[in-house]
Amino acid sequence: MVKAVKVGKLRFPLDRRYYIRKGAHIWILPQKGGTVKLGMDSFLTENAGFLNYISLNKKMTVKRGGSLGSFESAKFVSKLYSPVSGKVVGVNEPVLKDPRRINKDPYGSWIVELRAADLEHDLLSPELLAKEGDIKEWIKEELRRAESDE
Repeated sequence: MVKAVKVGKLRFPLDRRYYIRKGAHIWILPQKGGTVKLGMDSFLTENAGFLNYISLNKKMTVKRGGSLGSFESAKFVSKLYSPVSGKVVGVNEPVLKDPRRINKDPYGSWIVELRAADLEHDLLSPELLAKEGDIKEWIKEELRRAESDE
């Protein structure tokens, strides 16, 4: 089993990186051959409630920070932001048909796979966290922010 950071009931496996752009809460998991899989982290799925719908843009390329599409949940509608630049090479159709799979297993339910344009460069971004202490501090701050917004 992969080591994970735990903050309350939230879990963040350390085999991936976490995009900390405000409101993003997307993880990336590098794959062999220069691709990455993207999905939603447990903070987002917990705060969004049940996911009802995911819509992906028809455009197959995206810049880092650009929108891949949007999702609708029980609590709000938001965009899906990409932490890397690249071309969409795979879509997880079962997750698009039943987005609640993400609520059940946020780290086993990737949404898209991208062939990164410059993965080495993108992985150096300060907006992608990989270290246990950094992830823990970020989530604690996000939890404080969420509580003050209520």
